[in-house]
Amino acid sequence: MNRILPLALIAITASGFLHAHRSNVSQTMMEAQKDSTSPRAMILQDGDGDHLVHNSGPLSGLPFSIKVDSEYGNAQDFFVFTSILAPGQTIPFHKHDNAEELLMPEEGGLSVMVGNKRAVAGPRSIVFIPRDTWISGTNTGGKDIHMTAIFSRPGFEKYMRAIGTKPGQPIIAVPADQLTGLRAMGHAMYWDTSKGPYPPGVAHP
Repeated sequence: MNRILPLALIAITASGFLHAHRSNVSQTMMEAQKDSTSPRAMILQDGDGDHLVHNSGPLSGLPFSIKVDSEYGNAQDFFVFTSILAPGQTIPFHKHDNAEELLMPEEGGLSVMVGNKRAVAGPRSIVFIPRDTWISGTNTGGKDIHMTAIFSRPGFEKYMRAIGTKPGQPIIAVPADQLTGLRAMGHAMYWDTSKGPYPPGVAHP
């Protein structure tokens, strides 16, 4: 009996140790998983971001950089990207059904049509685009326009990543019959120009 009691105590102690060890391992794994999916604080300099190039659509070849999204920074509420619009280039009419957008050109010369408003945006201006509102912009100036776009909800980044190619990689266009589905996935609708140059209700020349 005297030998059995110490053995029983050893077994109970070992069992408790293993249980505590497993609990600590499980907690550590849960914390690591949480850290990998939690939003990360970032201080983004001008050259930072996930750099891509449009491989399809009217802006094919145009570079852009995703600054904040669910992959870059693990953001839960925002999507932010920057792009450069060369003189004469146009952002085609489109709208977003799930998010508001702020479009902020750093230089002047962006001729904007948004809803029933039309103007040439000056340097460091802000264009507010409500949900389901048609937007188009053309660089009518003589130099590149650096732009930042901020979305209040994620979604559009799925489309942008689907049509993005890493710089230096071959640009292979997404088949036209797949673009509509990708845009729907990204909560975006582009105007069908076969119906005319302007969507209904927009201010235009």
